[in-house]
Amino acid sequence: MLSSTVKDCLVVAAVSGATILNVFLSGVLTVAIPTIAQDLHFRQEDLQWPVTVFYLAYGCMLLLFGRIGDIFGGRLTFFVGTAWFSAWSVGAGFAPNPTALILFVAMMALGAAANTPAAISIFVGYFPPGSRRNNAFGVMGAGQPVGYILGLVLGGIISQSSITWRGIFFVQAGFGLLFLVLSGLVLRENTLVNSQRYTKGLDWGGALISTAGLGLLTYSLSEITTQSLGLTIGLICASLVLLVGFWFYELWREKRSLAALMPPSIWRQPGAKMPAVIGMIFFAWWNFNTLLYINTLYYQQVLLLTPMQTSIRFLPSVVSGIATNLAGGWLMSRVTALPLILAALAANVVSAILFALIDVHESFWKMSFWVMALLAGADLVYPIGTLQVASAFNSDSQALAGGIFTVATRIGTSIGMAITTSIASAVSKKYHAAHPALLPDSPEVLMAGFRAAGWTLCAAMVVSFVIAVVGLRDIGIVGLQREETRQGVQEEVGEKSTASPVV
Repeated sequence: MLSSTVKDCLVVAAVSGATILNVFLSGVLTVAIPTIAQDLHFRQEDLQWPVTVFYLAYGCMLLLFGRIGDIFGGRLTFFVGTAWFSAWSVGAGFAPNPTALILFVAMMALGAAANTPAAISIFVGYFPPGSRRNNAFGVMGAGQPVGYILGLVLGGIISQSSITWRGIFFVQAGFGLLFLVLSGLVLRENTLVNSQRYTKGLDWGGALISTAGLGLLTYSLSEITTQSLGLTIGLICASLVLLVGFWFYELWREKRSLAALMPPSIWRQPGAKMPAVIGMIFFAWWNFNTLLYINTLYYQQVLLLTPMQTSIRFLPSVVSGIATNLAGGWLMSRVTALPLILAALAANVVSAILFALIDVHESFWKMSFWVMALLAGADLVYPIGTLQVASAFNSDSQALAGGIFTVATRIGTSIGMAITTSIASAVSKKYHAAHPALLPDSPEVLMAGFRAAGWTLCAAMVVSFVIAVVGLRDIGIVGLQREETRQGVQEEVGEKSTASPVV
């Protein structure tokens, strides 16, 4: 018989491990795609498609699978999503051509979209309010950015070794199977409290409209540097029309007490502070993921480092992220969340400023090390945000709330990447026009754009900081007071209904 502490650790390892694999894949594809492209004979214009299709399928399916998790239960949705992800990882390892790899990566993204919001629901259902739940979310939060960075590190190392890039997918599938079996052993239906289900069914119309809208928006932003301006504007406008239509469609369904994929009232949930949390995480992930990407380009295109040398330089972010979240998980149940949030966001502001001012001739330890170490500050915002949102809802909406939160990180990354890279490209072109003797892809020309990107990312994180100050000023200790209040209200209502005479 396992002790409660050991069982808690196994639950956290299984659930967090599976979600780490989702972002691990993103990091692998980012750094290993040149090697994969050479082996499978990708055309130059198709190089970005494995990464693009993963973000596209993942981002546009999160709301749908979040609601499916509320209907069928987070446990079952997590199992199916993790098994699906692992099976298609094996297929990717055997991919014979570019089309097959792109298809298999898209299929993996569906599994990731299923198990990510379900994992949030599982943690809220399994762990009671307090330090155990906070620690669990702290570990899951550490796994998101750190998983991506580990993907960069291991992807760069393995893809240049005798194992080759195919081995990365087989290792990923093996870990996915391990986490699936482990979660099956430690997660039983009766271990999840408040396992209330969403009983109105699935809103198929809302699922179709939201998936199309999010898909068009994600695609148009991811391809902004390769497609014409007119096409980009057209796709963005079409996606906005669909998303606005989705909002009014959901309003119409909710007023008639019909099944709704994302009821508009979810944004007014007492204690959740949804608008502030989603706005904060949107701009935080704009900064975080885009700065990771810009640093990858800086190391490879300005400093001319190999993928393996680049990967090693991300290690400070891994160590810093793990330390930040372990400390944050302990502190979340002891201090109010706002100081933790502001300290984390401030670290990323400093990281962006240091990158904008970086001296390319100085050693790694003087400035780049601090850019990498402080970059992981936003890592702490993820567990606080997910815990704040999910703890405010009953179990029939927790997976959906987790899905909305994750959609914000994806859309924030897509919009942030598109705007920031466009600014960097424009500044580099202007610099090249002023210095025609330089080549367009020379380090001096690229660095002018990268510095502009650093200041843009600094501004994005300042916006996130202001949103947190204004919208979360009375947040308190996350996941504790709201959970106790909600349970108290439910018990009071139950007592009144029990005491009421039957007429």
